[in-house]
Amino acid sequence: MGINVDTPPASSRRQAHWEKSSSIRSRPRRVLRGWSPGEHFYPLARQPIALHPLVTAKGDDVRHRVLLQSLYKFLNDIAFVETRVVNEVALAIANDQLPWPFPPELRTDVLTVLIDEGYHAYVAIDFMEQVRRLTGVDPLTLPPTLTIEQAIANALPKLPAELHPALKTIAVCIAENSVTKELIDVHREEGLNETFHAVNSDHMVDEVRHCLIFADVLKHLWSVLTTGQRRAIGVILPDFLGDYLNLSLQKQFDMQILAAIGLSAAEIESVIAATHLDQDLASYRKVNPIIDKVVTFLRECGVLDDQQIRATFAEKRLI
Repeated sequence: MGINVDTPPASSRRQAHWEKSSSIRSRPRRVLRGWSPGEHFYPLARQPIALHPLVTAKGDDVRHRVLLQSLYKFLNDIAFVETRVVNEVALAIANDQLPWPFPPELRTDVLTVLIDEGYHAYVAIDFMEQVRRLTGVDPLTLPPTLTIEQAIANALPKLPAELHPALKTIAVCIAENSVTKELIDVHREEGLNETFHAVNSDHMVDEVRHCLIFADVLKHLWSVLTTGQRRAIGVILPDFLGDYLNLSLQKQFDMQILAAIGLSAAEIESVIAATHLDQDLASYRKVNPIIDKVVTFLRECGVLDDQQIRATFAEKRLI
């Protein structure tokens, strides 16, 4: 059978796309030169405490500070997740250091992710420093960890040590697909600072490509695991998702913001009670579409093909 030279393999097409469109190859440094009074540095729709009457009563300057601190956490989370979570797994795949070999083409694709993510972390920290210098507002004490790090730490003891690399890899596949949805939601917000909008758009373009790569990573990994290994991992994924999407770190940081703008302990409690509802994952699913998106992603990658795994997801009311 002859080779069709007119149709390059997917890996070649991806490489060409990366060379042309990745932000590190094709975008200039985003320089913050100022902002308009009506612009936000972070989407109002993603920070409900900024809309609470006890906060809005303090005026636009206070709301501006709330959104600035929310931006700092958002950027810090990006830097952390890219360098401490995604790139750890990407490096292991690219260097063929996992117990399960990956095709050379896929390892090359993942190497482009490794380059991109390091750059995303740089851009996030660079933009954070630009904002700090321009506004004169320093970040509060930022969380030292991420919910995905906590979720991985909670999940690992439930599995034999030989499956820990697989769980970490699957966690990154899930994170890369959910982060893309988050960036798209931010991209749709009106009234954002133009430079922040450009920074976020650059990141979003790269992450859309990463989604496809990590979908292939998960499909391949799942195909080489044994049935028993798949079930061991699959049945703990609902609890992993619950931990990953937990808002406790965000709640703690929001309380810190509210204290910094001068709210009393009773007022902070009132704002948090109104904006952070205690609910299980199935209930949270009704208000946050990211859960169904992740479950759909897992289904498309074959994770829910097993009846026992499907039953676990059904028991948790995730399907």
